[in-house]
Amino acid sequence: MFKIKGKTVLVTGANRGIGLAFVNALLEKGVNKIYAVGRDLTSLKDVVAINPNVIELIVCDVTNSEHIQNLTKKINHLDILINNAGIANACFNTADNAVEIAKKEMDTHYFGPMQITQACLPMLKGSKQAAIVNIASVAALSNFPSLGPYSATKAALMSFTQGLRIELAGDNIKAVCVYPGPTDTRLAPGDIPKAKPQSIAQNTLIALESGQLDIYPDDFSKSMFKQFEEGADTLAQAYAQMHG
Repeated sequence: MFKIKGKTVLVTGANRGIGLAFVNALLEKGVNKIYAVGRDLTSLKDVVAINPNVIELIVCDVTNSEHIQNLTKKINHLDILINNAGIANACFNTADNAVEIAKKEMDTHYFGPMQITQACLPMLKGSKQAAIVNIASVAALSNFPSLGPYSATKAALMSFTQGLRIELAGDNIKAVCVYPGPTDTRLAPGDIPKAKPQSIAQNTLIALESGQLDIYPDDFSKSMFKQFEEGADTLAQAYAQMHG
């Protein structure tokens, strides 16, 4: 069993959405310290105000290498890294601006988590029980129309997590990938049913403690994974039908 209580945790994108929900869920679990990381100083101050004794803000753009190196200078111990920061742009793979969008999203969803993970690895290896939790998306399993580049970058994060899982097996570091479905945040507009960020965070931590490595934290993601198990093309067709 993985024990969250008493741990020191770093959460990127902690100032809103799923990241903020993780901060609250971690407090409920009784963690010792939370490093709340984000780009917006004002909203991060609001996060710290939730519990200043436990939460410390760090202003950091996950696409900025210098920021990441400065971030690690402020931390001397870490048990759990939650790579949550994300962006989303409605874009087809064939759109004129698809390459531009893909580069921005790859910087945030793949290169950012990779750089932060590498920077934090020495501290994670010093923990008695550590975990890297990468927040991907159910779109990682199959390319979702109108979110083409986004889906591809989340698939890259999924593959990165799988590689970490093998490479860090001997270091007592769990590499966990989370696949949320549509979630009620500013990144998921529209009238489709959405899971609450709080439930995504709470269900993820419960699954982490139980030892799960691939986590489907809501009903939609569980349903889509069942179709994926039937075959990748089955899920691709389901996504195409949703798009219409």
